[in-house]
Amino acid sequence: MHSSQTLVAARPGLCCSERMPQPHYLWYHIVHMIRSSHRRPVYREVLSQALQTAWHDRRYWLLSVLAGVLVTAGSYDVLWNAVTNISSQGPFIAFSSGMALVESVATAGGEGVHWAVSLIGGVETILFLALMILFVAGLSCIAQGGLVFAIGARKRGKMPTLAEAFQIGAHALWPIIVLNIVVLASVWILRFLISLPLFLALQTTTAGTYLAYLVSFIVFLPLIFVVSILHIFALNAMILQGASLPEAIRRGYRMIAENWVVIFETAVLQVALSLLVWFVFVVALLLAFLPLFLFFFASVVASSQGLLAVGLLLGSVVFIVGLIAAAAFTIQLQYATWTYLYRRLGEGGVVPKIHRIFRGLFGFFGVPQA
Repeated sequence: MHSSQTLVAARPGLCCSERMPQPHYLWYHIVHMIRSSHRRPVYREVLSQALQTAWHDRRYWLLSVLAGVLVTAGSYDVLWNAVTNISSQGPFIAFSSGMALVESVATAGGEGVHWAVSLIGGVETILFLALMILFVAGLSCIAQGGLVFAIGARKRGKMPTLAEAFQIGAHALWPIIVLNIVVLASVWILRFLISLPLFLALQTTTAGTYLAYLVSFIVFLPLIFVVSILHIFALNAMILQGASLPEAIRRGYRMIAENWVVIFETAVLQVALSLLVWFVFVVALLLAFLPLFLFFFASVVASSQGLLAVGLLLGSVVFIVGLIAAAAFTIQLQYATWTYLYRRLGEGGVVPKIHRIFRGLFGFFGVPQA
């Protein structure tokens, strides 16, 4: 049988002109395949639902802010923090910490009784700060579980109260703490494995050291992203499915391994959406400051310190409230994105957009219908 007939036989009902588009229709055909598919792209469905949840369920913004202290669940945040910390983490751990410790001990050792008195006060301060950090970190872990529960319950048509969400998060506190420790330690180690070759490359400028840094960057940076997504998927498995911590990690890993293309597509759209949210926040902030600029101008003309102080106070309140609202909306959007995607991937039948494009262009491409 002729090759063109074979192609047509693979997809009954399609003629040769549909199988092999003419050159002057090629770009139209490609654009049409990108815009249309057999079903709506999963990331479009997930992000649309996440946007609605982030805006309409503002009752959970407190959970979002607290959860974001440790984990924001944003692709942009993960990559930005990784890249910005790479240049300093390796040298700091390898050299700066040790030198700073030796220098502080040597300085303190020469101050006698004054040093002992200062040490007691310093230990009290350190203990107080450590307790505050542990308290905030524990509250953040509770909020992570509560936020995932609230978002998952909304998907099932329920609307738990803020107190109920906090209660669910508190019941799962210890597994969530262990999960956070494992994930944050893994991210720190992966960043270190990138930053140390960079430091060595800057200290010893050779082709080998730069190649080692390039390889470590290519290998470990995607792993940082994978570990961060695994964190949210494991939270979903524990909170919404009742899985133990090891089983939750295994489920999250399987989900990522089997659907990494869809997850990558969703992450790219999530980065763009997060940047759009912060752009809107900056524009709204500038518009809100316009009346305050007039207020400042009036205070300068009238030489009134009172008006100037009131203007500065109002400006600070507007900025802080706007910043908290934007952060809460973005974090809840990001948690909802991965929560809904985890549920959607668990239902099965999800095909990446890039697969559907190829399937539309070449009908013999063997990918199941989404």
